[in-house]
Amino acid sequence: MQFYDEVKIEIKSGKGWDGLASGRRESGVPFGGPNGGDGGNGGSIVFLADENENTLLPYKYRKIFKANNGENGRTKDQYGANGESTILKVPVGTLVKNEKWDILKQMTTNGEKRTALKGGEWGKWNIHFKNAVNQFPNFALLGEPWQEKNVILELQLLADVALVGTPSVWKSSLINSVSHTKAKVADYPFTTLVPNLGSIQSGDYHFNMIDIPGLIQWAADGKWLGNAFLRHILKARVFCFVADLDRLDKWINDVSNLLEEIVEYSKNKFGDDVKIHLEENDGYLHLIAKKDEEIIFDKIILFVLNKYDLLNDEEILKEYKNELLKNINKFCKKELNLNIKSEVFEKNIFVVSAATHFGLENWTKHLMSILKNTKTVEVEIDKMDDDFEERETDMISDITDQEKEKLLEDGYIDEINSKYAKVREINNPEFCKMVFILPWGNDEAESWFWNMIEEKWFLAEFEKEWIRKWDVLKIKSYYAGKDDKYILY
Repeated sequence: MQFYDEVKIEIKSGKGWDGLASGRRESGVPFGGPNGGDGGNGGSIVFLADENENTLLPYKYRKIFKANNGENGRTKDQYGANGESTILKVPVGTLVKNEKWDILKQMTTNGEKRTALKGGEWGKWNIHFKNAVNQFPNFALLGEPWQEKNVILELQLLADVALVGTPSVWKSSLINSVSHTKAKVADYPFTTLVPNLGSIQSGDYHFNMIDIPGLIQWAADGKWLGNAFLRHILKARVFCFVADLDRLDKWINDVSNLLEEIVEYSKNKFGDDVKIHLEENDGYLHLIAKKDEEIIFDKIILFVLNKYDLLNDEEILKEYKNELLKNINKFCKKELNLNIKSEVFEKNIFVVSAATHFGLENWTKHLMSILKNTKTVEVEIDKMDDDFEERETDMISDITDQEKEKLLEDGYIDEINSKYAKVREINNPEFCKMVFILPWGNDEAESWFWNMIEEKWFLAEFEKEWIRKWDVLKIKSYYAGKDDKYILY
């Protein structure tokens, strides 16, 4: 079974529909004037964070989502209806990324809405261009075309506490015992195939705990979907390493092996120059990652020894703890620059039984105390853009010689003009919109267009860039299915 926490989908906004240029024609009403209507706005694509959603499975089979188009403007001052927007529900904590894997937005709050693609703007009818000189303009603007893009949805299970352990240490039984979650449990390895998220109430405080499917050695290299699960572990504030008291010959090495996997995964994610160390502060063990002296994350580590009901012997338990501390310190002194003292280790280790509920109340109260009294220190080093719209750099750029030859072949420019005129590319969403909503070939409309770009400082910018009369402007298209346009300056 594949853990489905990442999906790529295509989203399309609706087209804004055209305005109508018409005039009132009635007997006995001379000079009736314009009586058309504006077109309707196209629908938008909106993401909605919903706490009732906990998977991206609805997006597994349906990959294209489109909003509705607006309606045309009609005669007798009738406006076209707006297109209905499409609301896409995603779990709280979902990351929305572009195809370059840049983070566009993280949906962190229940009910949060974010417009991913705005619907095309309505086309204006001819009354908008009426003035004292021109009482009956003979043109209306077209509706703005639709947009589309591919986005990647990545599920981030946001939890306060992560249970980390190898298969069959009864992590699922633990989370079932302390929360209302009903995770699948069975007497064989790899029973848990997807993370389980549970909410725990301790007094008047509640927090979330995530049960990560059993990790194995080399998980940082992707073995048994290790990369997918380790990503969720790093989101938690507290790491609880769960060990099995019923398997002395095996679990002694498990904790240090899994700690090593987390360290290796962190280096792979944040770069080899990241420095990871363990330190003791206020009696807690902190796993800290730094890059250029900036803290990337600061996590608290606890050790949980499960299945005490199968041991039930204090003397043997004491020996087990000593052996575990020796094994962990062997790794910590070598890789994390800390030798854990026995008194600090004793404060951060808990003996529990998921079967009999032994020690669970003490453990959860300690977790509550940690979460209430410590602050989260974490820096998101991935790029996050506050705006869904991708930003462009240079507005005006020179076209390549190869592209100019292609324009000659296709007849966009003639050979005589090509010797003297330059072809310049204009890369600007606002200018692009003005070009695509204009009904080219209408003299009044084109006159309005040139007046508008002068008002909007575009002509002044062209003069600065030495664009001259008879130069050809290539307008970069921002719209799906719409080729770039070429206009004569």
